[in-house]
Amino acid sequence: MRKIFDCIVIGGGVVGCSIFNKLVRIGKKTVLLDSASDVATGATKANSGLIHAGYDPEPNTLKAKLNVRGNHLFPSICVRLGVDIKKTGALVVGDDQEKINNLYSRGITNGVEHMHILSRKELIKKVPHLQQGITVGLFAEDAYVVSPYLYTIALAEEGIINGGEIYLEQDIVKCEKVNNIFIITTKNETFKAKNIINSAGAGYNEISKILGSEKKKIEFRRGEYFVFEKDYNLNVPCTVFPLPTKKGKGVLVTPTIDGDYLVGPTSEESDNSTVVTKSGLDSIREKSSLILDNINFKKAIREFSGIRTICGNDFVIENSKKQPGVVNICGICSPGLSSAPAIAEYVIKLMNFKDKEKDCLSIEPYKFLRDLSQKEQNKLIKSDPDYGKIVCKCEKVTVGDIKAVLNRPLKVKSVDGIKRRTNAGMGLCQGGFCFTRVVELIAESNGIEYKNVLKENRGSNVAISNIREK
Repeated sequence: MRKIFDCIVIGGGVVGCSIFNKLVRIGKKTVLLDSASDVATGATKANSGLIHAGYDPEPNTLKAKLNVRGNHLFPSICVRLGVDIKKTGALVVGDDQEKINNLYSRGITNGVEHMHILSRKELIKKVPHLQQGITVGLFAEDAYVVSPYLYTIALAEEGIINGGEIYLEQDIVKCEKVNNIFIITTKNETFKAKNIINSAGAGYNEISKILGSEKKKIEFRRGEYFVFEKDYNLNVPCTVFPLPTKKGKGVLVTPTIDGDYLVGPTSEESDNSTVVTKSGLDSIREKSSLILDNINFKKAIREFSGIRTICGNDFVIENSKKQPGVVNICGICSPGLSSAPAIAEYVIKLMNFKDKEKDCLSIEPYKFLRDLSQKEQNKLIKSDPDYGKIVCKCEKVTVGDIKAVLNRPLKVKSVDGIKRRTNAGMGLCQGGFCFTRVVELIAESNGIEYKNVLKENRGSNVAISNIREK
């Protein structure tokens, strides 16, 4: 019979992987289960990648406390994982001095440092193309951008090399509790554990029903975005928000860690489907034009959407009363990414574990040929000629880069998995040049047929059959 784990984490988003990673680092035998074919395939992959400073959440909420703590933790964790993070700062702009003053005061109450109220003249020095009606702003220095999916993948891999286990494509069908031990049955496996953390995101209620823990009233909100080509310079060095509303932080303009720009998101009530709509994109065009006067949407190369789960006005992070030994995590919307490291700490305390990390192995950082100097590139290509074979022209990704990723601790089965790790397919042609070669490399690495390679999750095979014989 399979060994008994200390903890089962259900859900491979940034919150689930943060908790998984933290549990492994404090010496707990931990397994993470997800129904997807990779981690970071849900809300995490559609995140804007902003590490908020923490001035926006209502004081004394979990959102406020965990945002500020998470913001402090993020830089050091990224250094440890070898994941790029960039301090850009965040700017909230509008024409209402009183609202800006209130936001500043809220930030002070929440413990946010290094904030500045700026005049129109000072704002234009930072962002030259702000609309004429914008007269005042709040600048928070300690805001960052990061790749939300690469960060999540790195957390998962660090957990694996330090003894944690991850099982993907696991559909949970049953949970029993025998002598205070949970027995989780999936369509593939059986797992035993003393504790369970339900961090299933949009699937929270489906899992809570199986576990016998509390169900929650969840609202789904869809957020749609535009992505712009890298050669298009909006001259916006920091994230720019309008004054927030009850629906959220509003349509923002932000640089990303990869050097392009995102504009969005919307915030519309929705089912759990990541569609992109004409009305949503039109709304982004309209609302962003109230911030900047120079956005050329003909330079957009992609549109996408993600789903946020809302559960009341705050995060839900609690020990289950109906099912002792289960931790409920629900409604982790913005600032969920920013709060993720602190959520992991909070869960450790809820479970009465000592937060003392053991000595752990370090993962190999994600570095690619494009990141090296010309001299280093030549040396690497000489030692491994695969690094001299370009697969993705737009993002300068090589065969060597992709093979290295395919040999990392968390195995990649999908084209989008390679995309999230290497950026292959994220450039101007959106995979038009590199798609088939990426599929071939995945098939070769996994010893499977071309048609069995996935675009993303199960059922998304890139082909169903040959239309001609070789």
